[in-house]
Amino acid sequence: MNLSPALPRVDMPAFARGLAIVALALGIGVWGALLFAPAPRALPPMLDTVTSEQNTAAVARWFGGGALRVRVALMGLITSDKGGAALLSVNGGTAQAYRVGQTLAPGVTLAGVTANAVSIDQDGVTEQVAMPANPASVVQGFVPVNKSATRH
Repeated sequence: MNLSPALPRVDMPAFARGLAIVALALGIGVWGALLFAPAPRALPPMLDTVTSEQNTAAVARWFGGGALRVRVALMGLITSDKGGAALLSVNGGTAQAYRVGQTLAPGVTLAGVTANAVSIDQDGVTEQVAMPANPASVVQGFVPVNKSATRH
């Protein structure tokens, strides 16, 4: 008595022929889908992406929403005939040096430097930022000392 089940005998040439027919059908289906797929059309003009940067400040003013004001603190000045430079802290950040005409933030530029103040242009509005009364208390670093204070 043989209790092991009898395995069906597989005809290898017929099995290989069946796999070849399935592979051929899949290949024809994939290539047919690629060749007969509709070509993509161009987007309508209203849905096309805009590549140029547009100024929306005028539209924002219509709805009462101008750009957020940038807080600028003046830490130091260097004046010259060619415009000068200023050490500025923008929105409470670390102080950095800026030349006249340089951008501090989007829509904000350093318009001018005088002996005791700077002019900041924020979206077409020019504001004056004055130098603090005692810059030694604001700026950390070398502090000038009187000659009489060095003699003891």
